[in-house]
Amino acid sequence: MSSHKLNAFSLSDQARFEIQKYIGTMDLQKDNKLPREERLAEIIGVSRITIRQALNDLAAEGLIFRRQGRGTFVNVDSLNIKVHFNPCMEFSQMIKNSGYEPSVKLGDIKKIPRDEAVCSLLHMGKDEELVVSEKIFLADGQFCAFCRDYFSAAQVGDEASFQEFSRYEDSVFKYIYHQSGKKCEWDKVEIDTIMSSEIEGLPGYEETRELPDMPLLYLKGVNYDTSDSPIMYANEYINTSIIKYNIIRAKNMTY
Repeated sequence: MSSHKLNAFSLSDQARFEIQKYIGTMDLQKDNKLPREERLAEIIGVSRITIRQALNDLAAEGLIFRRQGRGTFVNVDSLNIKVHFNPCMEFSQMIKNSGYEPSVKLGDIKKIPRDEAVCSLLHMGKDEELVVSEKIFLADGQFCAFCRDYFSAAQVGDEASFQEFSRYEDSVFKYIYHQSGKKCEWDKVEIDTIMSSEIEGLPGYEETRELPDMPLLYLKGVNYDTSDSPIMYANEYINTSIIKYNIIRAKNMTY
């Protein structure tokens, strides 16, 4: 792999991407050990500090692991995971990775009366209006996930901008980004379960009208932009008979 310089923007993220590309060139059946930090820095064209941060991020995701005195290794098992819980993936990609053909049914996008609890989570001003959008994701025509997302109307403009929503059917994040320039960087999520019959409005869609009452994974949380400001409150209801999340967890035990 030839040495080349990266742009100054998001060096750590770019270095992480380049390390993943490098891993893709390795013959992991023969050797899963990565080069030393100094060598990786030379290959990718960044400082050791940047490489160390990128490796820390990859270790947190479970893609690599470190052994004191031995080096840094690729976690081969992690490469076989189809649907990662962290980092987050778009639903269409998760459905594809699970072996199904994804499709999307767009629901409403509209202004609604202010829910002060949601507005508080989003740090909205007292005069800002609240918008809700809904989507249903299907896998081979079967119900897979229902998304109900809340955000400030100030981020996307007046109701004429709602027409743009259909252009980004696979991702509300792209819609908000193209309307406001705000890019989602991370989220803080609460994990729960819920019966499908408990979800207000779900039976109103043709695709879910005959859906049997079933337990769904319920993820709710606030999404933050690159300046750590809240931009969206997301509610995701997921059929885990189709999307089966996997996560590799480091153990922090006292022995």
